[in-house]
Amino acid sequence: MTAHLARRRSVVRGEAPWWLLPAMEDNLWEPVGAELSTLGCTGASVKNARDFTVTTLNNWGLDELTYDARLVVSELVTNAVRHAGEPTRLRLLHRASHVVCAVFDPEEQPPVVTDADYFAESGRGLRLVESLSCSWGWRLIEGHGKLVWAAFTTPFALHRDRTSA
Repeated sequence: MTAHLARRRSVVRGEAPWWLLPAMEDNLWEPVGAELSTLGCTGASVKNARDFTVTTLNNWGLDELTYDARLVVSELVTNAVRHAGEPTRLRLLHRASHVVCAVFDPEEQPPVVTDADYFAESGRGLRLVESLSCSWGWRLIEGHGKLVWAAFTTPFALHRDRTSA
């Protein structure tokens, strides 16, 4: 499975927000939203990323997303620390009806979803990301590592969908 994924430049699981993939394809990742650019490679990095996520979402009035987004960011940053050595930055974007959490790291090895043994103490992080987000994926950024992202539908969009049905 890993060899097959290594040849791919990106993977999307679920339906990505309409604006996300064209932005990555055209390399339009301008500073939109909020960014934490000094993560480091310690346990404190994960805590800083969680705190940054909660503060940013609260400032955007998206308190309802903080619990899930905080867990997902924790997993993405932990994976970057564990497998890539050091995440370079965390970017949170809010556009239209979605919030996207994106973690950049210098490693070009793609993330691999595994089926952890029942007694294993790790190996379930991407399953957690998959279950809490509406979509997630990764994209190799040639010569610069990769971006792993997860998208959430905003509560306002969910409310709008329920009232229009």
